[in-house]
Amino acid sequence: MTVRDALPITIRPLQRTDLPGVMHLHRELGWNPAFKADGSTLGQRLSALITEDNALLLVAEHDQMVVGYVHGEIVTHLLFAGRELHVTELFVIAEARNRGVGKRLMAAIESEAAARKCFRISVLNSRERDSYRRGFYPSLGYEERPSVAHFTKRLDWG
Repeated sequence: MTVRDALPITIRPLQRTDLPGVMHLHRELGWNPAFKADGSTLGQRLSALITEDNALLLVAEHDQMVVGYVHGEIVTHLLFAGRELHVTELFVIAEARNRGVGKRLMAAIESEAAARKCFRISVLNSRERDSYRRGFYPSLGYEERPSVAHFTKRLDWG
């Protein structure tokens, strides 16, 4: 892995006008085939998330172009004395990788989580992703929990 010069970026809250940039990221990565080509599915989801108090959506912008984004959801636990931020997505376009964009997006969402009194941040990262293989999250101080199994069950709600 070659680290290139840091890319000058602005990190700000995601806006509905960022839809084309987010769609570009998803298409580049081959994510999510359920999204319609016109962006209507993603647009509906973004419109809903932007208004949710517990959703954190930040974009990294370079030369008026979205080059990355991070999405997290704050969850309040009954068992724990506090709230946890669960980072669900962190994507950076290929041309901006290894230039500090992901690191700065994570620092920004960590700062926002602390401001919202979260006691912890968790990240779900596929072992098949490049970010896992190169140790991106451990390099930021995150620890993998070997004793925890993560289970999912798909629900058919219509």
